[in-house]
Amino acid sequence: MLPETFTPRYLRQLELLKIRTQRAFLGTRQGGHLSLKRGHGIEFSDYRKYELGDNPRHIDWGVYGRSERLYVKRFQEEQDLPVLLVVDNTRSMHEPELGRKWKMAKEVCLSLAYVALMQHDTVRLCVPGSFVSPSYYGGRAIHQISQDLEKLSPASEDDFLFGIRQGLSTFRFPGVAIFLSDFLMPLETVETMMNMLRAKNLDITALQVLGRSDVTPLPDTQDAIVIDSETNEEIELRFDASVRDEYEHLLSRHIDTLRTFLSQAGIAFDQVIADEDLAVFMLDSLTKKGLLQ
Repeated sequence: MLPETFTPRYLRQLELLKIRTQRAFLGTRQGGHLSLKRGHGIEFSDYRKYELGDNPRHIDWGVYGRSERLYVKRFQEEQDLPVLLVVDNTRSMHEPELGRKWKMAKEVCLSLAYVALMQHDTVRLCVPGSFVSPSYYGGRAIHQISQDLEKLSPASEDDFLFGIRQGLSTFRFPGVAIFLSDFLMPLETVETMMNMLRAKNLDITALQVLGRSDVTPLPDTQDAIVIDSETNEEIELRFDASVRDEYEHLLSRHIDTLRTFLSQAGIAFDQVIADEDLAVFMLDSLTKKGLLQ
């Protein structure tokens, strides 16, 4: 069953979109994206000289009239776009529960999967440390993806990099990878993960999902015990204005460094706060960023 936010109106809006890529890829089936393969499809590419055995219907007689030479039109075939959706399912995505990060990450993932499936693209799901899916095809597969995401429990951070390697080992063709995470981890880990994806010649987008408490922690609290959701390490802390300012400074610096690395690596980036409107993020923000069109 799909989440309540997936109303018929929202699904119709998603059906008008497709995932945009800056490159052409070799697909395996007919779809809605330009392939590197040459054929006689819809999208005109260029000309080449006529050779014995070519179909005379593809001769451009206008060019012949101007040059008295025979040329045939070349086209790019429209084929499916392999899409790999990587979703962070570690504890920091689940806690605090009221932060709704995991809910937002699931719904963005489902939305992107539906866009791809309705364009006849191939979708794979990789939840590092939890689940690597088979290939999904066709619009009805969105219900299976929803079920697969719903049954997951939080994954161990220790299995994260292994889980990505496992997911990539079954992703046979270059295509698009979209990574959803809070990216609240050492930047060295982020670099390692992204370089693993880049090595597969993937067109990568990183979507950072933050909870409101990540941005503004404990606004009405003075004394607190802070627990690392990944390691369970506890720290007693007095939350005064100076501590909050220092936290916000460190978070801002972390995100700025993340943005810089991703930009230099040619990886697109966008950010959503978990209590923001899903439809606005998908239909407005991601289209402005160029991930969807």
